Amino acid sequence: MLKKTAFADTMTGLPIYAIGCEESDTAHQYFTAMTWLTNSRHLIVHTDIDREKLTGNVVRFDTETGEAQVLEERRLGWGRGVVSCEDVLYLFDNNELYAIDAWSGARRTVCKLGEHCSFHGPLSITNDGRTLGVYWKEQLPGQAEQWVIGTVHADTGVVREAARPLFDEPYPVANHAMISPADPELVFYAHEGKTEHIPDRLWVADIRSGQSVNVFLQKKDEDGRLAEYVGHEMWAYDGSGLIFVKYPQSPDKPTGVYFAEKRGERSEFVNGDYKYWHAGISPDGRYAVADTQEPGVSKIVLIDIAAKQSKLLCELPCRGVHPGHPHPSFSPDSRKIAFTFSDERDVLRVGIIDLADCSPG
Repeated sequence: MLKKTAFADTMTGLPIYAIGCEESDTAHQYFTAMTWLTNSRHLIVHTDIDREKLTGNVVRFDTETGEAQVLEERRLGWGRGVVSCEDVLYLFDNNELYAIDAWSGARRTVCKLGEHCSFHGPLSITNDGRTLGVYWKEQLPGQAEQWVIGTVHADTGVVREAARPLFDEPYPVANHAMISPADPELVFYAHEGKTEHIPDRLWVADIRSGQSVNVFLQKKDEDGRLAEYVGHEMWAYDGSGLIFVKYPQSPDKPTGVYFAEKRGERSEFVNGDYKYWHAGISPDGRYAVADTQEPGVSKIVLIDIAAKQSKLLCELPCRGVHPGHPHPSFSPDSRKIAFTFSDERDVLRVGIIDLADCSPG
């Protein structure tokens, strides 16, 4: 049974509210996908997670009363969902994309791809809730697999292709597709692979023109070796561009959180105070929240984007493998941060920090 508890962080003293079970793992959604309902009170969590299969129950949880409602029984893997502005939870299962009303539990199929296709996550959605960003793997008999970036209209189920990237081996995969929150014609995708080997990670496809642009040109050193290792991107809610992380292992400095304009016209360093890992952005555009790469633990850090200043919120145990990454993200009102952490018995729980408790300035 899911329960809500509270404790104070040992480093900062800030209060943390924790949602979880005694003997099984609980996690929120991927940091790029909204995990809260629009009231910034109810949270969608994955719980009773099987550690081998990563499948579990999808639950709506009331962070004030502790009431929990199962929306989907043990069948789906973690990290597939996104919540719309209308409190509709979108999920996928193989080649089916479907919607669940987070209040009534009513389910409907949005679309189905051909049997030779399978959706991959995470999902994304526009601010108005009308269009989803998706990507899928297409495996036709006798042909090499193809990764396809696209969109789906939430009401009609109409599927549109945005790009069919053709990256060379040994890193042919295009993934992490995310639709611009403000423009359904722009879809980000990533060139996946070992970051120290990927010289062109960030791409934006424009459905109107049919063109894709590499929006962050990564530096090389004087010997031609890659000097910037980047990833874990997320759109700003106003659609102006993407926040991402330049990992601490990068030879070129400074490392940390960066911003890339949606057309690739400029990039900007935001903050490098810690060894950042993932960085989410608040809906009001004021803050980023990031976790850190450290052995056995991870810090959660609040970053004032305009001031380029950071504030440590907490440091907690981190399992280091999915779904145990913290993946911090904001509520719709930009006031609460949700993240996943390990308790003293290495059971995953979802932590919540209310910014009203920490006077971020």
